[in-house]
Amino acid sequence: MNISFLSPAYNSSAWIEKMLDSIPKAFAHEIIVLDDASTDDTVAILQAYQKKCPQLKVLQNKSNLGASSSYNRLIEEATGDYIAIIDSDDHYLPEIKDVLAQVDGQYDIYYYNMLTKDGRMLRKLPSDGYLWPGQFKIIRRSFIGDSRFTTRKEFAGDWDFNKSLIDKGPTCKYTDIIAYWYNHPRANSESDLHVRRLK
Repeated sequence: MNISFLSPAYNSSAWIEKMLDSIPKAFAHEIIVLDDASTDDTVAILQAYQKKCPQLKVLQNKSNLGASSSYNRLIEEATGDYIAIIDSDDHYLPEIKDVLAQVDGQYDIYYYNMLTKDGRMLRKLPSDGYLWPGQFKIIRRSFIGDSRFTTRKEFAGDWDFNKSLIDKGPTCKYTDIIAYWYNHPRANSESDLHVRRLK
C-alpha cells in the first residue's frame, strides 16, 4: 500500500527535522509538508532535507491560513492509497513501523496510540466513537471523500473531519501500538487555540 505522510508546518524549525526523521522512508510513497507562511527557517530546512529525501514535497501558502485550511490542502494534494497526518512538532516512535506493516488494504482506518510529552497515553478504543479525534490513524484516501477540517468556534478543526469519517461507518483496525509522540499540551496548538476561542 502506498502511504502519503502529510504535515502542516508553521514556524516549525525547532522540530521539523525530528518529525521528518521519524517517518520510515521505506513506507513513504510521499511526504508532503505544507508551510503555512512561516517567518522562521522552516522552508530552508525543508529544502535542505529534500536533497536527501526524494519523497519530500514542499508546498507553501502565500499567507497564513491556519491549521484547518492547511490540512485540507494536504489531503487534496495526496496521491497515496492511504494518508497519515503528523503535526510538525510531533514525531513517530519506532513502533510506527509495526503499525505501517499492518496497512494491507483491508481496512479504511488503522488506529494506533499516542504518548503525550507529559507521559500520558492516549489509547484509541473501538468504543470511543467520536472521542479523541486527533491524528493517531492512517486513513484510506478514497474513503475520505468530501470529509474536511473546518473552523468553528465551538470545536477544534479536526472534530468535523473525524465525525464525518465515523459517520461513514469505516472498517477499522485498532493496533493498540503506542507509535506517536504528541507534543501536548503546547501553547498555540490546535486544541489550545480552540480553548482560547471559547473564552
